[in-house]
Parts: sequence; C-alpha cells; structure tokens
Amino acid sequence: MDTRDQLQELLSEYVEDTLICISTVRDFCDKQQKWSLQRETELDNMRDIKDRADQVSLKFDHVQRSENKAKAFGEYLWSGLTQVTADSRYQELEKELGSVLKDTLEGLEKLDHFLDAVEKLTVTSLFVFTGRSFLPKGESPESVRSVITAARMASPLLIHFKRNAETFFLPKLNNLDVLAFQLDKYIRITEQMCAKMEKKSKTVFWYDDIDRLKKGESAVKFSLNLSEDSMQKLLDHLKQLCKMRMDQHTRMTFIFQEHALHFIGAFSQRHSRMQQFLSDLEESAVQLDKMKKGASISTVAGSSVGIAGGVMSIVGLALAPVTAGVSLALTLTGVGLGVTSGVNSVVTGITEAAVNSHHGKNAQSIFQRYMDDVGKILDCLEQASNEERLEGLDVVDMFGAGKLIPNIGQLARGTPLALSKSARAGFITLNALFIGLDVLFICKDSISLAKGSKSEISQLIRSRAALWKSELEDWQKIHDSLCIGIWRFRKSQEVLEQLFLP
Repeated sequence: MDTRDQLQELLSEYVEDTLICISTVRDFCDKQQKWSLQRETELDNMRDIKDRADQVSLKFDHVQRSENKAKAFGEYLWSGLTQVTADSRYQELEKELGSVLKDTLEGLEKLDHFLDAVEKLTVTSLFVFTGRSFLPKGESPESVRSVITAARMASPLLIHFKRNAETFFLPKLNNLDVLAFQLDKYIRITEQMCAKMEKKSKTVFWYDDIDRLKKGESAVKFSLNLSEDSMQKLLDHLKQLCKMRMDQHTRMTFIFQEHALHFIGAFSQRHSRMQQFLSDLEESAVQLDKMKKGASISTVAGSSVGIAGGVMSIVGLALAPVTAGVSLALTLTGVGLGVTSGVNSVVTGITEAAVNSHHGKNAQSIFQRYMDDVGKILDCLEQASNEERLEGLDVVDMFGAGKLIPNIGQLARGTPLALSKSARAGFITLNALFIGLDVLFICKDSISLAKGSKSEISQLIRSRAALWKSELEDWQKIHDSLCIGIWRFRKSQEVLEQLFLP
C-alpha cells in the first residue's frame, strides 16, 4: 500500500471514529434522564435494605433514643431473642443488595461507553476538522470542533469515575451508606456532563450516516494534491494523533492537565503510610475479635451460674409458706450464686470494656490519621476536576467513616448483663425478669461463639478497610498512569496543537 492509500485509510478511520464518539455521546445524553431514574430507583432500594438491616440487631441506644421506652425495650429484647435467625436475615438482605448492585453495575457499564467517548474526544485534534474538511457531505466542521471543545471542558469531571466499580460496589451491608453516597454522586456528575455535551452533540451527524459507519462503509472522501514528502509528513502526524487517542496514560494526563504533578507528589508522599494504616486497622480488628471470643465464653459460663441461682431463689420463695420458712435456705443459696455470677459478669464486662476501649481508641487514632491523608488526596482530585466538595459533606461522610468508630465500651456484652445480675442480687423478686435477660444474653453470646465470635465493630472495620483498600488501589493506578503520561504530555500537546494540513 503506497503512502496515499495509507493516508486515505488512516484519515477515514480517524474521522469516522470521531463521529462515532460524538454519536455515542449524543445517544447517551438522549437516554440520560431514564438512566438517572433507574439509578435513583436503585438508591431507594439500597436505603430500604439499610433500614431493614438496622432492625435485625438493635442496640441498647435504640431504647435510649426512643420516646416510648417500654415499646423500644420490648423491640430490643425481641431483637436479641431472634438472633438465631439474624445471620440468615442478613444473608437474605445481602443477597437482595447484590441483585440491586448487579443492575447498578450494568448501568455503570453503559455509562462507561459515554465516558470513554468523551475522553477520546478530549484528545482529538481540532485541526483535522477545518474549513477544508474530510467530513461526509453536508456536515459542518465547526459543529465537530464545538463538540470536541465541549468535551475538553467537561473532561475534568471524568476524574470522579476513575474507580473500579466492580470492586467498589460489592454487596456488603456495612458499606451500604458509602455505596449509596457514591452512586448518588455519579448520578449528579453525569447530569452535569450531559448538560455540557448534549446540545453540542446534536448539531452533528444524521443517524443514517452513523449506521453506514458502523457497518464499515466509509463516509469520508477526499483528494489531496500533495507531494510525496508532504503526504508522508501528514501520515506521520496522523499516526501520532491516532496513537495518542488510544493511549490511556496520555488521556489521563490530559484530564488532569497542570494538576498531574500535584497529585503524583501528594500520593507518593502518603501511599506507604496509608497502606500501613490499613494494616494497623486490620490488627485492631483481630484484637477486638480475640477479646470478643474470651468475653463471650465468660458470659455464657457466668450466665449459666446466674440462671441456676435465679431458679433456686424463686423456688425458695414459692415454697416458703409451705415449709414454714425452711425453703428460704434455697433462696439464700440462690442469692449467693447470683452474687458470684454478678461479680464474674462485672469483672468480664469491665475487662472487655477496657480492652475494647484501648483497641477502639487505637483504631480511632489510626483512622483519623488515615482520613487526614485521604483529605489531602481528595483535595488534589477536586482541584483537578474543577469541582468543589459537596456542601455539608466532609471526608468522613464521603468514606462512610461516621459510624466506624463508636464508643467501643458501649458494645461490651458484659455490661448490660453485669447490671442485670447486680440488680438481681439486691432485688430477689425481679429474678424472673433477669432470668429472661440471662437467657437472652446466653443465647446471643452462644450464637456469637458458634459464628466465630467476630466483634461487630471488627466486622465494620474490615468492611471499611476493604473499601478503602479498593480506593487506594485505584489511586495507585491513577498515579502510575500519570507518571507514564506526564513524560509524553508536552510532546502530545504539541502534536495536538499542530496544524494538520500544510
């Protein structure tokens, strides 16, 4: 194939790919409202699943926050008594969430075609589409250039989507708030991009023409009266343009522009420290699980003694009128067992609370330092994307950290049980009630042991750490891509700004 034929073929390919990108943008913008409504429906479903998940295992603060204490306390007790089925209910909800997120990922895959088209248009030469155009008959080069310019203006918003959706949107109930937040953000940014692109994209191309191109029929016809040397230079220039448009590292650098070096520096400075933070968080989760297992064993043993004491006390009181008081010895024995059990539970509760508090504070300290680094990186990304942080939201909100580190001491299983037994030691007539409470906590802690005694807060820590690890890996990919692309950026810019025809 001689130079003229190569030039004809490559130029046709470049022009046609440009027009197909514009068509992809226009098609998505036409359907964007429907696409957003589908994502909004998924958001509603995710929030509904979150509400139902919160009801599976109520905490005592449910009683404290409620205006109707008696009703709330009953709900709290029922939640505890139904813990046998808690795992299966969580699994069902997680399965339901997986079904919702499957639709979400399919929707994001459709969005990816639009985003890829915008990104390619960002590094498309304006000078190929000049007055001396190679466009199909009737098409305006000015219209094509206006779409390319609009793509360049919208391209910083592409930064928000530089994330592996499949590893981020995993069906984990603990991360549901974060997933919902991110999907909502995607919806809003997609609307902004379409607002910038839709009107311009509709000024270019008829559907009949795009169908011909997709079938492989060339719509580009031209004849050039150039010397062999000029055609070779034109061919070399065109090869550079094609290569640049297909190079993801170059495209990434064009999106970041002058902010590329800033991001590279900020991430390089913090990357190893952030990795260590996540490792430390995992170690805190391990320690919390160890304490949880030991405390559960102690609680089950102590509660069993407490039940025996409670039964003896009640039997002694019931028989007192018949035995002329002799059976009160049973009551006193029961009180003794109750006090012993109560002391055991108090010690267990205090110990667990102390250890949990230590590791909880350690996790909170690690977490705070990690979030400080996250904030710096997010600042870089937001500056590069020309977007201000959403009003009323901070790093904690964006990364779902608000519920990560509560007061760990309040989660100690020994505390409510210790209080119930201490009270029982002084108020024998309440034994029946406290036996019920003991059965509740034995049930819950036995289930906990059977499941491997994973602390609730440790599970939350692990879920969040997995999410942040995914985010850190995506930032690493951006960093590595920019490190490659930045060396080509100046040369690529020169090629893009070079006049196409002599």
